[in-house]
Amino acid sequence: MKNIFKMLFVAMVAFVAIACENGEVNNNPNALATPEFTCSVTGNAIMVSWEAIEGAAYYEITLTNKATQKTDATVYRFEDLEYNTEYTVKLQAIAADAANNSQIASQKVKTEALTTAQYTEYFPKYGAAATAISNNGRWVVGGNVQCGFVLDLSKDEMVEFTSAEFYDVADDGTAVGASFENNADGNAALLVGDKMVEIDLSSVAVKHGMSCCTGITPDATYIVGWFWEYDEANSYFAQQYGAVVPFCYDVLKDRVVVPTEGERIYNENAATAIKAVAPDRTLLGYQQSQGIHSIIWADENTPYEYVYFEYDSSYEPVFSIGDNQNLMSQSGRYIYGKATDFANGQATMPAVYDRETEQLLTFAGGSVTAMSDQGIAFINDVPYYLGTTSYVVDINKGEPYENIPFEEWIFDTHKVDIASFHPTTDETDGDNLCLEAVITVAVSEDGTKFVGITNTNQGWMTYVVDINGQPNLS
Repeated sequence: MKNIFKMLFVAMVAFVAIACENGEVNNNPNALATPEFTCSVTGNAIMVSWEAIEGAAYYEITLTNKATQKTDATVYRFEDLEYNTEYTVKLQAIAADAANNSQIASQKVKTEALTTAQYTEYFPKYGAAATAISNNGRWVVGGNVQCGFVLDLSKDEMVEFTSAEFYDVADDGTAVGASFENNADGNAALLVGDKMVEIDLSSVAVKHGMSCCTGITPDATYIVGWFWEYDEANSYFAQQYGAVVPFCYDVLKDRVVVPTEGERIYNENAATAIKAVAPDRTLLGYQQSQGIHSIIWADENTPYEYVYFEYDSSYEPVFSIGDNQNLMSQSGRYIYGKATDFANGQATMPAVYDRETEQLLTFAGGSVTAMSDQGIAFINDVPYYLGTTSYVVDINKGEPYENIPFEEWIFDTHKVDIASFHPTTDETDGDNLCLEAVITVAVSEDGTKFVGITNTNQGWMTYVVDINGQPNLS
């Protein structure tokens, strides 16, 4: 008997919960009938339709996280929604006397998943080139010559900017870089909505000129960058770091700080900058003094250390992983870019430092331009940043490391046939852009999306390869 009462009690609670979800129970006999509606989904749009309710002056319809809309029609369309997302639609008939409003009808509905192609090209009209992809693989940003773009892959929508460049992007689409609206040299800024908001550096800079944001954590709460201090003689931080000074900006605290200085090998620093930040706020930067050397801070309050730096008894540099373009993989495990062998005429080579195993790996070619947490390195074949072919090295296979052309690797590993996606005769001089003059610049955290760039007679072209996408029609 106790079990029966318990079941009845639970059923009653459930009934009350449902009633509460649909609105307060209206026992008014004059209340309007509760609308019954249907939803149809097309892509990322939801069409809601219902029969007219006798006595209704109008209807109020609400979608999750959207403002309530009023309509006297019996159909309403929600557009430009997130793909593959569940929403709650609520509908109420409104009477001339609010006391007679109907109960709120509620229904859950899910938009369709976006059908993406395995290979897609983008030609930003203002000439920006891709620079980064968000960890979750949704957002791609770019920048070049005071132009930038933010690309939402979940909607296949690109927004371009003529006075901003972007160098990193968080999982919610918050992009960081430089704004050129008030300074032709650029001011460190982040994108809020569709506006660039400059970061106030007055608490750490005496007289700064150009500045830039270079990295942001995936949760969009922490931003890093550098500024150029023009008044070195009166700047405490310039005395520590040189003319270029690193900074960190805590978004939630609205606080800018300069990270703690480490033990310097050389007394003079020409410049020190932060290039990237890991999700745990580990900071990667470089120090320019007797060459360029990568440095790392465990956090803003911990003195930096050199990543991998060898020098002789006279403190002359012998070997160093260091370059002003070196970056970290998505989790921060790998530091990648270039290393310099000072003992052999300052020869440079592609290099990856595994922070977990404390191993330095070097390869043939020019530089590592992207790196996945899965241990896949993407390499240019020349010692500068625009090569002729992008190669792939899987470090999991061990030595001797083999440089495999990107289009061969992606086909053998993921069955994505890039060579057939791009016609050999088109408006780009008949070249297959996937096979020549490309550079892989970014990889999503799960290693399923790859972003590359190449310069064409139409300007910079950005391409995205999604191994989970639908095969392209040749």
